[in-house]
Amino acid sequence: MFQIYCAAFDSPEELKRKADFICDEKDARPTLQEAIDKADELNVSCVLAKGTYIINSRGERSPRGAICFYNPEPAKRFYAQNCARYHTLEGTKAPIGYLDGAVITMGREFYDSLSDTEEFSLFYNDGGDSMGRGMFIRNLTVKLPDCSKPVIVFDGRFAGAVRYEDTWVSSFDPEGKNYATAEGIPVPHIKSVAFRGCHGSNFYSTEMKNCAAAGFGTGFDIGGEHVYCESLSALYNHYGFAFNNYRGKRSIDDNDSLPALGVGVYPIYCVNLLDEHNINMPIFGNVAYDDGTPDFMVQSITIRGMNLQWPNSCPGHTDRARPGFGEDRMRATETQPGAWRGSIEFALDHTGPNSEVNLVDEPFFEKGHGTNIKLTNLLLKQE
Repeated sequence: MFQIYCAAFDSPEELKRKADFICDEKDARPTLQEAIDKADELNVSCVLAKGTYIINSRGERSPRGAICFYNPEPAKRFYAQNCARYHTLEGTKAPIGYLDGAVITMGREFYDSLSDTEEFSLFYNDGGDSMGRGMFIRNLTVKLPDCSKPVIVFDGRFAGAVRYEDTWVSSFDPEGKNYATAEGIPVPHIKSVAFRGCHGSNFYSTEMKNCAAAGFGTGFDIGGEHVYCESLSALYNHYGFAFNNYRGKRSIDDNDSLPALGVGVYPIYCVNLLDEHNINMPIFGNVAYDDGTPDFMVQSITIRGMNLQWPNSCPGHTDRARPGFGEDRMRATETQPGAWRGSIEFALDHTGPNSEVNLVDEPFFEKGHGTNIKLTNLLLKQE
């Protein structure tokens, strides 16, 4: 199958000889963007060889982003199925230990130059209208040098559909960290995001499978239409999981149009979610606009098998045995209490100072939240 093949400066020589593009050691962004554009022109995948791809500059299409999956064609309505397509970026194989394949990193100096307040999208989808185009990412590792900036690694807000598979994203160096107690793991910027969902469309579906996020404001910012998530792991974030907690737009630089939500009503269905060492339990976002204009007013959520572990040893909370260890940790909340419908099956364990498990009386939601969601604690005997 034809594809555009891109190698890194440190890819094995035999892989470089096969490459259509070879990225520079100091900054892979210009060459990687060129390779992605060529793949988009031919409507094929852009495949990255094993190696290190260092992103060290802003993109040319927006000062708020680095690499853009760009569609220069006129807007296609979502019902024109033959016109809808994904822009695909993938590693050559699923990483072994997530360091044996294509590893994308942000340079320290470039990272430090970013704003402390304005969001920056490392990968995003733009051009024309969001309907009729999507972003497909798989078999990659992304490493940020720090977690102090509002960086969105994969930003699907400007796409009609996204698919993330077999991808690991981390914002801190694992050296010198105590993963059992979270000692040495910094508190991340609240607006940083590893994986963000899409604007929403009726072409294809939005899927996240076999991905992991460590060290962000939100690990998985889930939203879109017809969403399916499976085997996602979120560790050492403010929120491991958020649902419909962002605003989608038509373009990264479009600040005038009324923003869309992650899209209400349409089912969000999740299986096997790991929420471990995160500061807060999940947040369930708006189903109406901020100005009170109704969107759909209710939202469907189904979660089968959510495991919440070690809530008392997370960034900023490193002493399991301290008095009142769980009092300042937020349980799950709704931005608009009572607006969400559906069911959640969960197990909350390792919550005590002595690693206690099977604590069946721990609540999932804050009082007054989740009142229209059926909750099943899987550690209780089922009738």
